[in-house]
Amino acid sequence: MKKLLALLLCLAMVCGLVAGCSQNDAGTTDGTPAETTAQAGTPAETETPEEDTIVIMAPPVTGNYVNNLKTWAADFQEMYPHLTIEIIETSWGDHMSKLSTMAQAGEAPDIAEVTSSAVATYVDMGVAIDISQYMDAERLADYDENAIAYMSLEGVPYGLPLYLTIQALGANKTLMEELGIDVAKIQQEGWSLDEFMDVIATGTEGDRFGFVFANAGVCTSDLVKIYGAGFGLDNYFTEDLKYTYTSENMLLLLQSVEEMIAAGYMPNYGVEAGQRMVMCQTGNGMIFGKAMPLFESNFKTNNAALEANDGTAVENSLPMDYAFLPVPTMEGGTEACYGQVDGLIALRNNNTTDEHLKNVMLFMDYICSGDRIAACMNELYLDPVCQSGRDALTVEEGRDQANLDTTARLIALVNAPPAGVTAEMNATAETMLNEHIVPKVQSLLAGEMSAQEVYDYIVEAAHSEFGAEDCVSGKI
Repeated sequence: MKKLLALLLCLAMVCGLVAGCSQNDAGTTDGTPAETTAQAGTPAETETPEEDTIVIMAPPVTGNYVNNLKTWAADFQEMYPHLTIEIIETSWGDHMSKLSTMAQAGEAPDIAEVTSSAVATYVDMGVAIDISQYMDAERLADYDENAIAYMSLEGVPYGLPLYLTIQALGANKTLMEELGIDVAKIQQEGWSLDEFMDVIATGTEGDRFGFVFANAGVCTSDLVKIYGAGFGLDNYFTEDLKYTYTSENMLLLLQSVEEMIAAGYMPNYGVEAGQRMVMCQTGNGMIFGKAMPLFESNFKTNNAALEANDGTAVENSLPMDYAFLPVPTMEGGTEACYGQVDGLIALRNNNTTDEHLKNVMLFMDYICSGDRIAACMNELYLDPVCQSGRDALTVEEGRDQANLDTTARLIALVNAPPAGVTAEMNATAETMLNEHIVPKVQSLLAGEMSAQEVYDYIVEAAHSEFGAEDCVSGKI
């Protein structure tokens, strides 16, 4: 009997060993069943990732941007050998038209550079993508909320910001200080409309205008947006989503322009975009707009060319230092600065899949952050709009500290578009600006219409487009 029990016990042990070996063969080496180690949607470690190609369309965001992009793409491919980056180079002149044509044909690139005001166009087309569905939440949190808001519509983010560019006024700092104007105070504290008028009156002499603004053709819209920021017109809509250009603030803006032209402080003719800075450099204008922090580099380059006498300087230009200045603020108003975000959006085409979009977002985040965006911002004389970019930024030597401080101060004064603005509202506002306001402001500049006449026309057109109840009346 004892022998029989011993024999049965041995048989049981052998069966247990055989069963254990069978389970290890079918699962993991530590005996864990295979189904507990392969989570849903996660490929097994032994699987080779599927090869994928990501297409990006980019204009020359900076002088070196496209070349840098090629370097960053190569670095990215070293980290992710299964991902290939294809770059479509465009010029500023053909970028938007080419992108629109491709998107309408279902052949949009996976990533494209756009200004924030164009986001609604691609949402309307049905090709823009909610990037929060395909991007790691912690990585998305690296980007400033204010900048992300520009790339969003109705609270949905469709792209990542490259930079928040501020546009205000530039000036011949050398001349202003020679005339006894306290440039440092203006940069540090801003100035009222009355103070601004006094300064440009002082700067107007002979064939020199105190103020020159690029206002020919489509540039007329820049006059309204950038100079208008000081009149409370830095966005199309208020926080309660009422259209702003029907407010009394717009009338005050138009009257200000009318006054400057009548007094001879400002040209009574259209100034092309390429003329305004040149007029400053040749001594034909003291303060000009639109201007950006980057123009400090242009002035330094021109000064060096004058010193070298190598024939590359602006013809008849003078050596001078550059000052980046705020726009004046109307009485009773709050200082503000016009800004817009340029960024990258992810787009859907006929061959897009969810897995592909995850790869797209991986690359888009890579080139918008860290060392890559820090290098880009150094070229543009701007601060990064993501924490990883600020951590990586090293400001180049030789930058004017007063301009740096002014840039930082004004960036903080930029107000993102209010939440709740729809693609239709944005498109209607753009139509109002380009088809109604711009032509009438051009008539004002030419002396063919008065400020009041232009304002009355704008109100009537806006009431027709939006309805009187959705337009601001009175002051903002």
